[in-house]
Amino acid sequence: MARRANRKIPLLLLFLLAAIAVAAACNSNIAQPERSTITQLDASTSTRLPAETRVVSHAFGRVKVPSYPQRIVVLDGSVILDPVLALGVSPVGSSSCSICLDSHSGIPNELVADIPVVGDNAQPSLEKILTLKPDLIFIHKWQKQLYSKLSEIAPTVAVDTETEADFKKILKYIAQILGRSDRAEEILAQYGDRIQKLRQQVEEKLQGKKVSVVQLKDSQIFIYEPKITAYSQIMLDAGIQFIPAYANLTSGFILSNEMLPLYDADFLFVVVIYQRDSENLKSLSFLEQPMWSTLKAVQNKQVYAVNWGAGGTIGANQVIDDLYKYLINTSQ
Repeated sequence: MARRANRKIPLLLLFLLAAIAVAAACNSNIAQPERSTITQLDASTSTRLPAETRVVSHAFGRVKVPSYPQRIVVLDGSVILDPVLALGVSPVGSSSCSICLDSHSGIPNELVADIPVVGDNAQPSLEKILTLKPDLIFIHKWQKQLYSKLSEIAPTVAVDTETEADFKKILKYIAQILGRSDRAEEILAQYGDRIQKLRQQVEEKLQGKKVSVVQLKDSQIFIYEPKITAYSQIMLDAGIQFIPAYANLTSGFILSNEMLPLYDADFLFVVVIYQRDSENLKSLSFLEQPMWSTLKAVQNKQVYAVNWGAGGTIGANQVIDDLYKYLINTSQ
């Protein structure tokens, strides 16, 4: 009898183990709760890992974005792309300016050579963007017509870039979205150091001399309020003085030949950005017109044609280099 009882015990254990295995298999098929944006840890600790997504405000409202995006597409070739690159992020794709002298204005070619181009700023290819599998897309506020379609591909942030002079503010905003605010402060500190050194040279060398800046488009001369453009803001930061005629400007306008003498100065910078005006950048042929020859800056050979498409601190360094070259006659 004892032997029979002993034989029954192993059989009973086998049945119990089989029942446990079946129950475990059934439980594994039960749907698990959705993963939270914050990883839940053991109840014995209050420590949490960083959020996987967060909500940010942009020009068209609020959108949920990855806390640390890995595949960024930038539909811009300067104002947004510049700060993204400055922050140490290499996008998986960007658009460009097909009509500009430089497709990525103010940014050295070596920084953009390996970034796939998805089309022109005004008409990027949605198909190319889709193949890049972005997890975040940056666009301009003026690209609103693209927003809904882009949002179907990836979270899309519209940046208000209507005033390029806000390049420092734009850098901070983008850095906040990318989780790189500390790096932004370092970049602005470096910019501040360069500006302060230039400012000292300006005070010593220029001694109150003033500048005028015009922009050439299709052989027409445009004047802009200094606080609108990035290059003018850089000059203001450096303590460079504009002629009094700029004081009352509130927007841009086309400057007629008759009004040209009002914008004469000790130094005249002619900004050329578009390919169609490239010949003027090389030859300064427009200076041969009678009205131009009456200007003090022309007579003293202090007219400089520059390609200032600066959209951020990378482009700002090019502007600062040119200011040293033309105003201080040194390189720093």
